[in-house]
Amino acid sequence: MMKKLKILTYIFAFFLVLNANAQNQIAITIDDLPFVQELSLKHAEESTEKLLAKIKKNGIRAVGFVNEKSAIRLGEIDDRVAMLERWLFNGNQLGNHTFSHVSFNIKSIEDFKTELLKGEVITSELNRKYGETKKYFRYPFLHTGPDSLKKYGFQKILAEQGYVNAPVTIEADDWYFNKVYMDAMKAGKKELMKTIAEKYLKHNNDYFDYYLKLTNEVVGRPIKHIFLCHANALNADYFDELCKVMIDKGFTFISLDEALTDEIYKHKDTVLTTGGFPWLHRWRMTDKKKTTLKEIEIPADIKALYEKK
Repeated sequence: MMKKLKILTYIFAFFLVLNANAQNQIAITIDDLPFVQELSLKHAEESTEKLLAKIKKNGIRAVGFVNEKSAIRLGEIDDRVAMLERWLFNGNQLGNHTFSHVSFNIKSIEDFKTELLKGEVITSELNRKYGETKKYFRYPFLHTGPDSLKKYGFQKILAEQGYVNAPVTIEADDWYFNKVYMDAMKAGKKELMKTIAEKYLKHNNDYFDYYLKLTNEVVGRPIKHIFLCHANALNADYFDELCKVMIDKGFTFISLDEALTDEIYKHKDTVLTTGGFPWLHRWRMTDKKKTTLKEIEIPADIKALYEKK
């Protein structure tokens, strides 16, 4: 009898481990390609190569969301298109983030459709070259429409154009930290850069804890998460360390294709707002669920540096 109980205990423990692993799965998505807040074309190219090498090293197949306006610069178009192609060459995917990263809040449906179509000219050609058929779209600022006419009207346009919306369940706030990181880089303040990076990693460590607790409150089960960060110098320099934060939480990396097989992404999102925030909050608000969790704030000293003129 005791032997049978031991065996059952081991089996139970085994399935607990499997469940923990299932909880901590995450797809990596990276916005604002080719690059943001660069010092120069050379800096953007070198940082892109650095970031791509770290993505590959960590066994990740990422989706990079492109703003094609950023690739169209006089005398640099070929180089910037080549930067985009490097993502596909390294086994990643490219998605549409609109042509100029404009908020849906200030555009009509017709103008926003134009942003969508203008934003796929280069990307669709590159995708064809590499045999990529999936068409992913991400709303700039995660603004999905302030009223029902715009929200559901554009969802219909996406479907007609063959696009799949790419939700976000966990974000990095890296755009905030990267601004002060770049200010420090321009000023040659290497120690400050290191301090900012350490605070960025600590912020994400705490953020992951917060979002995992929120997932349990909102969904009540493990889900396949989708992470949002940006193509910037901070991530190029510290992507290995950012991955370690996720790995230390027990996360394993999956593709966006795999993440979207989770049934949670079929959940309704009825939120109408000018704000932009991850889908865990959208599902919570749709289901009229309250939370007692306090969202992680940006450190006060980083805020002060960000707001400094």
